[in-house]
Amino acid sequence: MRVFKTSTFFSLGLKLIQPQHFYMLTDDGEVNLSISSSRSVTYTYEITPRHDFLHRGAAEQKETSGSSWGLLTISHRTMRLQILPPTQGTYDVRVYARPELASTPLSWVCSFTVECPAPRAMEEIPENPFLSWGLQAGSEALGMTPGGSPGTQVLEVEEGELELTMKTSRSLMALCELVHPGLEPALTKRCLATQIRPDGLTVHALCPSRGFYRLSVFVRDYDKSEVRFQNAANFLLHCKVAAQVELFPPGLGSECGPGTRTLKAGLSKFSHTGALVSTQQGKCNVTFHNQQDLELHTVLGRAEGQAPAVRLERHLFIAFTDSKVTVSTSLPGPGVYRLGLYARNAPGADFNPMCDFVLRSSCEQPGPPFPSTYTAWGKGCVLFEPRVGLLEPAAWVRFRVRVPGAKKVSVVGEERVALKMNKSRVWEGDVFTGGVRQVQLAASSEDDGAMAVMLAFDIRQE
Repeated sequence: MRVFKTSTFFSLGLKLIQPQHFYMLTDDGEVNLSISSSRSVTYTYEITPRHDFLHRGAAEQKETSGSSWGLLTISHRTMRLQILPPTQGTYDVRVYARPELASTPLSWVCSFTVECPAPRAMEEIPENPFLSWGLQAGSEALGMTPGGSPGTQVLEVEEGELELTMKTSRSLMALCELVHPGLEPALTKRCLATQIRPDGLTVHALCPSRGFYRLSVFVRDYDKSEVRFQNAANFLLHCKVAAQVELFPPGLGSECGPGTRTLKAGLSKFSHTGALVSTQQGKCNVTFHNQQDLELHTVLGRAEGQAPAVRLERHLFIAFTDSKVTVSTSLPGPGVYRLGLYARNAPGADFNPMCDFVLRSSCEQPGPPFPSTYTAWGKGCVLFEPRVGLLEPAAWVRFRVRVPGAKKVSVVGEERVALKMNKSRVWEGDVFTGGVRQVQLAASSEDDGAMAVMLAFDIRQE
């Protein structure tokens, strides 16, 4: 018996590539169906256990298939539907279609019957509430570049971690969703880190459990915040070996790593161009140029757990030399951290998020904290020695620091020690820590002006 086709099948200019018969028998638990067209067409489908809906049922279909028993992919005017019945039995299949840019409901175009004597043993595929897998029909109009994303095949995830890059024809804002049948949404949110560039998107995904995942990408034009996000792509991921790494830290922003937002703000020449930064020593320096002279603020965070000996912000230090900025971290232990970068262009204004970095440290040795910083520590200030914020008691410590515009610089502890400026315009001197709990670095821009505290160093208590 030949395939049943409605009048809409012919009015849309569709051509059936396979099968040629109404009845199909599964081979290794699957059958494949493909249709070509003379113009761009949107498709969806229904798969139901056997009942005669050839003359009953809806002639129109909503824009979701409501079934995880098939994998629908569309590429260059060709549709392919891989049908994977979950159990032995007979199934009815309906295909619906409409012109790609039409807003009318999808119309029934053809029907098939599938007989499955033995289903394939496989893991559960997550529900796909959208039209198909891969780039969606109309994604090019949304700014996605055809051929600039992975194909429509299942993406195998090696060692539980995937980096997925998609090219775009213009600057887009993106949101992503990761779904696994056995994982809660609150957990999968910590499995994604997205980097947004003017010409592309990069998604880092972690798969903490084996099986199939759905990764959906939603986009809108970058500068049009009033426009709603639309589904542009859906990728089917398959993980054979679960991720052995810690999940991404909570609170990651929508833009990780340098990209569109940092470029617009005038932050450039980043030392680390990706969103993920790994360190085996527990230390790293992220450098970049601040061309617009923005006021910067940094935050270090991680998942709740064992509290470090000192506050996390003490493991973060920022230095400015002309337009170059160096953000140094000395992490208190192994694990995954969020390094957040914020900026504002006027005093009193709100700090706006620029980007987040994910820091991964495998170093078991806790990194020493940095000194506490005060408001007076600002642009052009550089600390050369000591680079740690916890000093030994009753010890001589060499101080070397650059403070632009300072007329005098002192270290205040048991005694006040005035530092001397050398030929390189670096203030330096030797300080005895004694038995105090803290020493402070202070400076004044006037010969007889008040000293402003810039840095504070703790003294280890025995």
